[in-house]
Amino acid sequence: MSKGDVILHPVRMRIIQSLLKRSLTVQELMEWLPDIPQATLYRQLKVLTDSHVIYISNERKVRGTFERTYSLNRDSATFSTSEAHELSKEEHMKYFMTYFTNLMQGVEEYLEGDELDMEKDGFGYRHIDLFLDDDEFSNLKKDLVAVVKRYSDNEPNHKRRRRTIATVFIPERKK
Repeated sequence: MSKGDVILHPVRMRIIQSLLKRSLTVQELMEWLPDIPQATLYRQLKVLTDSHVIYISNERKVRGTFERTYSLNRDSATFSTSEAHELSKEEHMKYFMTYFTNLMQGVEEYLEGDELDMEKDGFGYRHIDLFLDDDEFSNLKKDLVAVVKRYSDNEPNHKRRRRTIATVFIPERKK
């Protein structure tokens, strides 16, 4: 299985996103990802561990069984610049379609819900063209990271809902 196939699987992507914040036990992952069946979670943790995307950072015995804490191997959970450059156009398109399909699945799940309040829920999608020089674009990325960072450490609870923000930067083709 290629690195892209490993990390772009919908359930594995959600596990990776959860582990970006901190190391978690299986029990904690089940709290963060309550819609994922336990057997599926274990299966996907095995794929991620076997692929070295995550690793067991702690293991302790609890009532006759082992409680494992999983941590993210950040270098294996994303494509480096050099790895991205090595991908063919076809591979980039395949991975982008997988990424886009995962987003579509989230939209579909939301739209199947009852009593939708799109304004209150913050549901929407936009396409905005910005004209930026390299410094302005660099500042925009830093600003976005700073804004998202303020909220990224929030843990799930009965008052909070998961809200997905997806970014895609598509530069104009050089002339």
